[in-house]
Amino acid sequence: MAKQAGSSTTPEGLVVRVRDLHVYFFTDLGVSRALNGVSLDIPAGKVTGVVGESGCGKSVTALSIMRLVPHPGRITKGEILLYREREKQNGHSIVEEVNLTDLDPQGPVIRSIRGAELAMIFQEPMTSLNPSYTIGDQIMEAILLHQQCTRKEAEERAVDILARAGMPNPQTVVRRYPHELSGGMRQRAMIAMALSCTPSVLFADEPTTALDVTTEAQILDLMRELQAAMGMAIVFITHNLGVVAQMCDTVAVMYLGRVVEQAPVEPLFYDPQHPYTRALLRSIPHVGSRTKARLQPIRGVVPDPYATIEGCPFHPRCDYRKPGLCDVRVPATTQVGENHTVRCFLYTEQGEDNG
Repeated sequence: MAKQAGSSTTPEGLVVRVRDLHVYFFTDLGVSRALNGVSLDIPAGKVTGVVGESGCGKSVTALSIMRLVPHPGRITKGEILLYREREKQNGHSIVEEVNLTDLDPQGPVIRSIRGAELAMIFQEPMTSLNPSYTIGDQIMEAILLHQQCTRKEAEERAVDILARAGMPNPQTVVRRYPHELSGGMRQRAMIAMALSCTPSVLFADEPTTALDVTTEAQILDLMRELQAAMGMAIVFITHNLGVVAQMCDTVAVMYLGRVVEQAPVEPLFYDPQHPYTRALLRSIPHVGSRTKARLQPIRGVVPDPYATIEGCPFHPRCDYRKPGLCDVRVPATTQVGENHTVRCFLYTEQGEDNG
């Protein structure tokens, strides 16, 4: 479906909108409910952080938008809308709305979008790079697939994008294999591969986890510079709230397959509204703090995804739970500030049916 818009990607300034997304894995052990109604807005040209404990659905959300959910998982409900700008007519940009959930995950339409408009940097480059092909061949494959150019032009572009990614001696690196590079160089190669076709949205799934702090700082600076230069949106998945504060413009906090709070980065850090967000911030050390108070860990653990929890999924660990309400109903999304939403019965009496 195509519709008129102004000069921005959408009237709301979004490039991707996710609404009530459910992703279940049907296994011999039962049904694992990885996502239980994720709603997420990804602004165009901004960095969106996605944070939460392990097992809360961060990576599955990114894989779902890319339509890369592995078997036996599948999208059972919801929609993923991609807004892409087409040619201009009469001074107006034509914005095409594509419902990615309606597409065949292996079909030609999503394959033309994946890599060209939606790209991903995976957590561990050694499991994502093919050891049988050179770095140059793997970058050139995406360029040749999505762009009309000769192999010589593709190689020149591969060298150029490696240079922009801060790779030393890019003319040499294009002929090297992944095992011949250091961890930081492999991560730069992954970034170059993801950016080779200048995507609208880049998903970065904990791209600095395996790197030392010096290399991590260089990679983060590089991603920020490339994001500003190319004007793309980045979805940065991480456990590190310090990285979120440094990198992100907006933040989505996930818990057990739902986004429980989404806000610009400063309001979220200085005035968090959801009890889970407050608990996350209390559990990390703060630079410059002179108090000797002990850090406060979050009680309990993230529940098993095979378990069915009645009511708000966080209520068993919440200090603010309301008996008879939080353990019965799931809170609806409430607007508590400009671009600041939260799902908690502290701010609304409205709930939604448990699914």
